[in-house]
Amino acid sequence: MRELHNHEVEEVSGAGFIIDAGAALGTGIGAVVDAATKGNTATAAGTKLGAGIGQVVEASISVFGSFLKNISSLFARK
Repeated sequence: MRELHNHEVEEVSGAGFIIDAGAALGTGIGAVVDAATKGNTATAAGTKLGAGIGQVVEASISVFGSFLKNISSLFARK
């Protein structure tokens, strides 16, 4: 069996899903703020903030997953 490249793993695992969800949530919140204040900058800011939070969450999940994989390999029987 061959080893997958990073981009192949990302395509299969649905990488970016949390980032996309965070950006969508931020867009919605920003749109509400813009509508309430009759402004036009909160939507873009909310989108960037939501995507940034999503990136942090995805990175944390990735690190935790790698940690668990390494720990399990220590205890795996060969």
